[in-house]
Amino acid sequence: MKEEKYWILLSKKIAGEATGDELEELQQLISDNPEWKTTMENLRELWSSKPVIVDTDKKQKIEDAYLVHINRLKEKGADFKENTELAVHDVEINLTAVKKPFYKSWITYAAAAVFIVAVIFLYPLIADTGKTNEVASPIRPFNEITINPGSRTKVQLPDGSQVWVNSGSHLTYEGNFKGNTREVQLDGEAYFDVAKDASRPFIVHTSGIDIKVLGTAFNVKAYKTEATIEATLIHGSIEVINKSQPGSAKIMLKPHEKLVYNKYVIKDIKDYKADIQPVADSFSIIIKPLGKNIADNDIVETAWVYNKLIFEDERFADLALKMERWYNVKISIENEKLKDYRISGTFVNETAEEAVKALQLLVPFSYSIKNNEVKIIKK
Repeated sequence: MKEEKYWILLSKKIAGEATGDELEELQQLISDNPEWKTTMENLRELWSSKPVIVDTDKKQKIEDAYLVHINRLKEKGADFKENTELAVHDVEINLTAVKKPFYKSWITYAAAAVFIVAVIFLYPLIADTGKTNEVASPIRPFNEITINPGSRTKVQLPDGSQVWVNSGSHLTYEGNFKGNTREVQLDGEAYFDVAKDASRPFIVHTSGIDIKVLGTAFNVKAYKTEATIEATLIHGSIEVINKSQPGSAKIMLKPHEKLVYNKYVIKDIKDYKADIQPVADSFSIIIKPLGKNIADNDIVETAWVYNKLIFEDERFADLALKMERWYNVKISIENEKLKDYRISGTFVNETAEEAVKALQLLVPFSYSIKNNEVKIIKK
């Protein structure tokens, strides 16, 4: 009975519903059973770091959940101009339109549900440790952020680092960055402005390389569906580890350099531009210098942060993939020769159809659009 009472009171405390008498009773239970204190702290950490899912329309569900999470972290991100597929106002309405008594009750019941599930897993650990003060396996909550095609957004991590996340991307990180390192897992593209902390390196894990920094600004493009992974350093320094070659030399990137990791062995370096040079001891990695005296918002690799889609000497087929993410459309090029056309240009405020029409000035093709699908054919 005491344990049941403990979980009920604890859920009310976390939800902010406990009265003064109930808080005193909870404190007395913890004093009588000190082994419960660590469990309480772990569960409180889990509750405070877990994003809340808001039930909005299906298209915005993931973005809205993410924005609610940002609201919980008190991250406003006002300086990041989004392509506004993120329904900020819808999120605010969903949070404020519900009557307060029901909202409080919902939090209490949700918290209680979390704790009941936790009891099932943690009680054996508490029982086994007898009267010790620590749980054998602490809870390490993780946050997951998924951005749909057509959307871009910004998040502040627990250490103060700023991250801009591009469309079609997935970012995972530990809830509170407690420990000797700050680590994130990326599938997609993100621009990191890392808060300096010499005692805790910041590490970005991708499918092919790991990027280690202390405090710097850099862009990473690592979509699992693409053949290459790119790391572009704006300022500071980053250390790149080739995961496919354990024990190989680490690569230090200089400001305004781009590293390209090829998931497949490079068979012919002639396929690359003259300004790209292979890195010694790393057959799958090449380094490309960026143009000098270029503003950050005009650098091809980082322009997306400023809502610009810039492409230079890009294969039409590769540009089509970028446009699919940028505009949330499906583009099919039904002619092999068209795919190899190389194009340069910039899109800022154009719609998907306006962008396609602009490309007709550079490439001879016809197109049709139906149900958010663009078909491109040779004239």
